[in-house]
This record gives sequence, C-alpha cells and structure tokens, in this order.
Amino acid sequence: MQIPNGRHGIPYGARVVLLFVLALSTVVVHLNQDPRLRGAEELVSDLRAGVVTEVVYDRDWPAYGTLTWAEGPLSWNEAYYDPPDDVWDPVTTRLVPSELERIQTTFLARVREAADPSVEIRPSRGPQRFGLAGLFMGSPAYARWWEPFAPVAVAAELVAWLLMLTRRGNRYAGRWAWTWMFLVGGSLLYVVLEPYPLWRGPHEALPARPRLNGTQGFALAVMIFFGLGMISAWTT
Repeated sequence: MQIPNGRHGIPYGARVVLLFVLALSTVVVHLNQDPRLRGAEELVSDLRAGVVTEVVYDRDWPAYGTLTWAEGPLSWNEAYYDPPDDVWDPVTTRLVPSELERIQTTFLARVREAADPSVEIRPSRGPQRFGLAGLFMGSPAYARWWEPFAPVAVAAELVAWLLMLTRRGNRYAGRWAWTWMFLVGGSLLYVVLEPYPLWRGPHEALPARPRLNGTQGFALAVMIFFGLGMISAWTT
C-alpha cells in the first residue's frame, strides 16, 4: 500500500523555514544555555585583555543572581561568587542593601575602569521575563545571542507542537511517541520527517511503514536525553 503525502502538511517552503529556525535555536541553546563558570576576577582580566563585548549583572549580585559576560554572541561566561558575609545581617539573616550596594559599586567600578568604552555594561532585564512576556522570551540563551530572535524561536517551537498535536496520519510515530520525543528536542526531527521526509517530493507516494507507539517513543526519548547529557559532559 502506498500513501500520497502531498495534501496533508504545510507547504514545503514553510517547513524549510521552520526547520531553519528550529535548527538555529537548537545551536544557540546548546552554546548559550549554560555559560562557562569562572571566577569574577577573571572578568577583570578578560576586560583588560580586550576580549569582552558585553557585561550583564543582576541588581542583587553578589548576594544572589548572576554576573555574566560575553566574548562574542555565542561565547558567554558566568561568575561563580561566594556572597560576602557583610551583605547579610548576622542577627536577622536579612540582606543589608547598603552593604550590597557598596560591594557591587566597588566591583563595577573596577569593571568599568578595565573595560574598553565599546563594552556594554548593564543590569539584567530578568524581571521582565516573568509572566506572559517571559513565556515568549523562552530560553535566556536566545536573548544572549540576539534578543529579537527569542519570540521567533518560541513561535517556531509552538507551531511544531501544534502541527504534531492537530494533524493525523504521521508516518514515523504516533502522537504520544512524538510528544515524548518533543520533550527532548524532537520538534526538529518532526519537521524533517512528517508528514513526509523533506528530501522526498511532496507528491511522491511513499510506502506504509510501522509507527513508533508511545512506549517506544518514551524509550527513545530517554535514550536521547542521556545521550545529550553525555555529549554535554564530554564537550564541557
């Protein structure tokens, strides 16, 4: 039995565009999701070496929050920092704003002194990421690369999810199987394979094939999850 596939999916060109956005977002997340942990003093050294392009700090750093800096749009570092005891009241264990401000101001003064005028030094826009706005911003890795890309990447992921959940007649896996695989980045694979492989013509008849069920999809998702973890550990 052969199944014609030309009328059951989005146009070929739209799939290519969707694939491009999803592939790009995958690369960006892989490279920018978890910045390299380094000492805060290394930021000053990198600034003096002229390799830093941007510095972003949380307003409550170093009590908590993060201090990150970029050597390029896809190369970010994050400072590990033990909060000084002075920023906490030893009796109430509450934050002491005046002491925090003093420590932060002193450190940022050193940062600005070592930085080239072209280096952008700014507080993070973290609070704007809560609620609906935060949903459309997606992973912080997107904004580290190019902030306007964030809603585009999130929209592409949502479109892939909607296609998977609403259309019938998938060739390679059922909805439950794809659902499990989407949780580990399977949206990219879905756009490549469904409802027909991108390397095959949209009007080309393809033979029927057995589909992965939910259990098989779950098992494959677990394998992908651990495989990605091993790759991440090997490359860091």
